[in-house]
Amino acid sequence: MKPDIKTAMQHLIKEARAKIPFNLSFSGHCEGRCDECPEKLIEVLDIDLSDWDLRLKRGYDVKSEDLYKLARECKEIYAILQDKGFVKKEESGGRDL
Repeated sequence: MKPDIKTAMQHLIKEARAKIPFNLSFSGHCEGRCDECPEKLIEVLDIDLSDWDLRLKRGYDVKSEDLYKLARECKEIYAILQDKGFVKKEESGGRDL
């Protein structure tokens, strides 16, 4: 049985916090492209996850498109971190975020 959307959002937030290395140091890794800057992307994602956590605690009505949008953001940032070598690429059969 699938969880309701609010529970799914809580699981997504928990999984993102567990898999994405929010405490990494990125000093010396500037490539001049701010649109794919791991440090800035993680900062934005941290803010978004914290915002959603607060919304859930306040009883905000989560929509499926909210869940989809946050999940996509997490996956895109995770993929960029993998491509740049900050997160190990998992073997096939492993589960990405």
